[in-house]
Amino acid sequence: MLFREHEPLEQLRSAHFFRAILLLVLVLTVQPASAQDVASAQEDLGGRLPQLSGGAEVSLITYTPGEELYQSFGHSAIRVKDELLGLDRLYNFGVFDFATVNFYVKFAHGDLLYQLAVTQGEEEIRVVGAYGQGVSELPLNLTLAQRQLLFEALEINLRLENRFYRYDFILNNCSTRPRDVIERITGSPVAVPGAGKQTFRDMLDPYFTRMPWVGFGVSLLMGANVDRLASSREACFLPADLERAVQNSKNGEQSLAGEKKEIFAAEALPGPLPFLSPTSVFYSLGILWILFWLWRRKGHARWPTAIALMILGALGLFVLGLSLWTRLWVLHRNYNLWWLIPLHFPAGLWLLLAKDRPVLLHWYLWFAFLAAGIFVCLSFLLPQRFSPAVVPLLIIVAWRCALEVFGDGIRNSTDS
Repeated sequence: MLFREHEPLEQLRSAHFFRAILLLVLVLTVQPASAQDVASAQEDLGGRLPQLSGGAEVSLITYTPGEELYQSFGHSAIRVKDELLGLDRLYNFGVFDFATVNFYVKFAHGDLLYQLAVTQGEEEIRVVGAYGQGVSELPLNLTLAQRQLLFEALEINLRLENRFYRYDFILNNCSTRPRDVIERITGSPVAVPGAGKQTFRDMLDPYFTRMPWVGFGVSLLMGANVDRLASSREACFLPADLERAVQNSKNGEQSLAGEKKEIFAAEALPGPLPFLSPTSVFYSLGILWILFWLWRRKGHARWPTAIALMILGALGLFVLGLSLWTRLWVLHRNYNLWWLIPLHFPAGLWLLLAKDRPVLLHWYLWFAFLAAGIFVCLSFLLPQRFSPAVVPLLIIVAWRCALEVFGDGIRNSTDS
């Protein structure tokens, strides 16, 4: 079955899990059909495509973020409407085939192909509006010849041999592809005004405000590559920014965009509970744990320290393995591995099972204590920005390792 960014409700529910994972999917790009391909295909099309009338409209459709995870960033599409011809086609670059062989493996590795699909515009927009998402339409000020060329270019990309591409959440997605088509037709750049001052991570962070745990998970997986400044064209990867870029771009001497129409107003999205954010939860648990330790007269056992090390080490092994295996460029150069140290896992297991304290394990606990403290103090010097929720976790690790290094870690005491 094929899934779009916005299917009827029953289909959308069944695709929920995969749309959530889309927050983490970032894949290598391929280019749209080249200018030579377009020219050749246009000749081949001949008279099979209708000639648009003078009243035909071409517009950029933008959906605001929705409540579901897969709707978190909104969506972009191109609409070609000609009432005289009874034509209303909405071109959507966000379609994937759920029945793809080895879907999960291709998804994680960066080999899953997305494709261009077309739906009836009014029906699609009505479904989106029913979800409570805002829908806006931005008419494009194109000449009749340009409208015809854009219509033909989209139909050419809709062909079976052209419609598939490797999806990249930042560089090659449902917003950058419409940008590329519009630029090719007008011959003018589409760029976000004033861009170049924010990194990709800076641009993504506001979308995670209402879902902080998802944002925390994404921050663990994304490496330093997303901490470089986004160029004015690259900044179009988010639908709202593409709309703003089109509004501020030119088609020759005139503005590229006409007056924006609001088809559906966005409904208010539920906000997060601040005390349930990762940072608040980790700090609260750490403080309660330390208070409990003090109440129990500073007695401690090794197994909580061992489990803490094993959890961080297991996360580190996962992040390391994924970053080495995947083609997703945003998962490479991940400095989270400087605190999610994979060696923590075997060290924690050793601490849990050992009956005495080998010298090598003792020195590793020293290393873990120092590494946690140094990272908290000096992580701002690294070329990657980290979630603030990292700090309480490392404070807990440093505290537990200090108990083993400086306290009576061998004595079987009250658990705390």
